[in-house]
Amino acid sequence: MGAANIPPTRIRDPINSVCETKFACAEYSRNDDLVLTTIDDVSAEPALHFAGAITKSLNDIGIYGFDLALDVPTLNLVVNSVPLGDDDWKPEDWEINSEKWTERENELSAFNPHIRLADRPKWIKSVSTLRIEDKIKSSIIVGVEANDWVSKECSKPHPFLALYGTKCSFRKYIRKDSSTHCERCLQFGHHAVSCRSPATCKLCGGQHHTRDHHCPELYCTAGKGKSCSHTVRRCPNCEEASHFAGDRHCPT
Repeated sequence: MGAANIPPTRIRDPINSVCETKFACAEYSRNDDLVLTTIDDVSAEPALHFAGAITKSLNDIGIYGFDLALDVPTLNLVVNSVPLGDDDWKPEDWEINSEKWTERENELSAFNPHIRLADRPKWIKSVSTLRIEDKIKSSIIVGVEANDWVSKECSKPHPFLALYGTKCSFRKYIRKDSSTHCERCLQFGHHAVSCRSPATCKLCGGQHHTRDHHCPELYCTAGKGKSCSHTVRRCPNCEEASHFAGDRHCPT
């Protein structure tokens, strides 16, 4: 434990003076854990050999009561159709610091033994939005350790977690913005994983996924999903014939 208002350089520089592994950043996570980040391409593992010296340097500036450990790779999952609550549910029960979240964390850990939580779950929408929409189910974002089981499950078509006695589907959380390009419908602002529009081929404009495209010319040897000399370039977003959809030079 320590004061989160200590300037990062007052933490970083003393550590670097006693450790051969050089750190670039020192900051506190949302869980009030002190996170030290090494210089790019430098492994943090050798720093564990200097644990005693690092501990002393942190104690000298008033940071105590911690365990040094290597960071574990994590990823965020979107878990769908999570019940908002039971009969006595109240919107304030689902504020991030409420006891209900602790109950939800315990459910995830107890009935999904391969899941290791790395951060507190949170609603994918704000609580105020959930109140307005008056839904009984919504989606949550869960930070978990990126172990082999999670990676394997995320590659499946319909992975699920057990939560409150039901199966809740999940997927890897992917950030999106206005420039995100959908490989399914070729529009912007969302990913193919959440697209509900008909597929559009970027090679011919047909109503099929680009990976299923094939040249209609009888003797063309181009493989499935590949462009060829018979392909006419035309972007369905800007209607220009100089490029395909998603090209970085597209004015759209």
